[in-house]
Amino acid sequence: MPQDLAEIVHPLVDNGLYENAEAAVKDLMAGHILHQIEHYRAIGEKFEKKYGMKYAQFDDYLAERAKKLANDPANQKQFMLEEEDALDWKVATEMLESWLGLRGKGSK
Repeated sequence: MPQDLAEIVHPLVDNGLYENAEAAVKDLMAGHILHQIEHYRAIGEKFEKKYGMKYAQFDDYLAERAKKLANDPANQKQFMLEEEDALDWKVATEMLESWLGLRGKGSK
């Protein structure tokens, strides 16, 4: 373990919160990963509730909607807001998948 990292968690070990620096880092990383998973899962759930569908369905819905609204300026503002939500939702979905992929690694 790099010296700087060991120094960072040294107070946690000295106060008896962890047996050693490696245990502290493993636990702190696991907590961080779980926090990230919950954060991105909550964003996805917010959009699922708002639109009543999963991200893949919403992506298809927006593609169809774009074709229909191409010549309808009255609905452009609403469509732009939905596109912004789609981008935020896509990022949250991809980040969730990334963090979920890390959850099982290193626990062998």
